[in-house]
Amino acid sequence: MSNDSYAEYVSGVLEQFVGDVQAVVVDRGAFARVGVGSLAIWVVDVLTAVVVFQAFGVAVTPALLATAFFAVSVGNLAKILPLSPGGIGLYEGAFTLIVFGLTTVAAPVAFAIAIVDHVVKNAVTILGGVVSMAWLNVSLTEAVEESRGAERSEVPEPSE
Repeated sequence: MSNDSYAEYVSGVLEQFVGDVQAVVVDRGAFARVGVGSLAIWVVDVLTAVVVFQAFGVAVTPALLATAFFAVSVGNLAKILPLSPGGIGLYEGAFTLIVFGLTTVAAPVAFAIAIVDHVVKNAVTILGGVVSMAWLNVSLTEAVEESRGAERSEVPEPSE
């Protein structure tokens, strides 16, 4: 639909996502593992947001818990589209709009909670990546170089 390279990039990301989903759906064992793993991660994600709400002095009620689940879900889905690095801004915006719109939490407080929540989650992701790299004996620089080499080998040589 577009000759724009960014549109092609976004289209490629979505195509890869759909392909990955299709690969998991056809394998029952993989579907169960991914489903249980995703649910566990999502629960931890929501509980992290609840802890941040509490840190800001917001009383946690069943309605707030449901709103937190919805806000985290929509915030994470907003990050799927590669519109900003790490989904920064997209998560916060979606989270803030939902929390502010569905609760009595003021917009600036909801925004601050979204920022702290996202920072905590990104810090855990980075720390987990570093620990995983050390445990698996993976070098980030070697992985980047191998990735660049693979990209170069996929690009056809220009014809003369």
